[in-house]
Amino acid sequence: MILKNYTYKKTKVNNWAEVFQNPCEITVRSIQTGTVEINKRGALNPNHPLVKDIDDEELEVPIQAYWVHHDEEGDFLLDTGIDASYITHPRGRLEGSAVDEFKLGKHENIAYHIQDHGIELKMVFLSHLHADHAAGLRELPNDIPYVISKGEFSEYHPEMEGDYLGGLDELYEIDFLQAPEIPPIGPSADLLGDGSLWAILTPGHTPGHMSFLVNRIDGPVLLSMDAIFINENLELGVAPSDYTWDVGKAQETLERIVEFQKKYTQLQVCPGHDAKN
Repeated sequence: MILKNYTYKKTKVNNWAEVFQNPCEITVRSIQTGTVEINKRGALNPNHPLVKDIDDEELEVPIQAYWVHHDEEGDFLLDTGIDASYITHPRGRLEGSAVDEFKLGKHENIAYHIQDHGIELKMVFLSHLHADHAAGLRELPNDIPYVISKGEFSEYHPEMEGDYLGGLDELYEIDFLQAPEIPPIGPSADLLGDGSLWAILTPGHTPGHMSFLVNRIDGPVLLSMDAIFINENLELGVAPSDYTWDVGKAQETLERIVEFQKKYTQLQVCPGHDAKN
């Protein structure tokens, strides 16, 4: 695999108020590709002092990708969800106790949605490389750019998640060390150069996990991806602990997002696995 730098415009913006004063002709739509079961005692860190007596309850939650349409730049995906192999094989034809199981119905795989909506896909940005966010890549074109954060490729484990990067010769990486830190959220990259779509480093779930901000005419929306699993993370101020590389960093990231939303009340925050999105 060849890793290349993703080149983006280095913004001189110092605060999000300036960004939000200049919304863009861009839309975003969630696409559900199946479901996954998570336990509430991991979706909310049971050791956090703000929570008590979390039920040991299995939650069936959506696996989501996001379709972004820019009036001038075209169509993009933020994450891919999963591919059609999961319709008949809950583990995506993989073996082993560490392999995640997903539920996928007919006409829920990402390629079906692409065709059904007439999406002319130009590029895919991946928040991280866990299977429920990237396995759909198997059935997408391999002649378009796929973009991750720098260092995230080392977190890719084909034996657990499948060889969904096998058809790619190269990946593009965002180097957040070169991105401006716009308080209170963190290093932020202006992906299309016009302030319409941003990647924001939100570590904790994985070291290089990214969330995305879409600066719409209808108001800005922060797609947290797995920085926040469900709405209760946001409501209680408690980060997930399951499937998490660093629980402390995950909590710090969540607190930054909470502060971000309090400071900019027009900002909508969408958890990565909540049916209310």
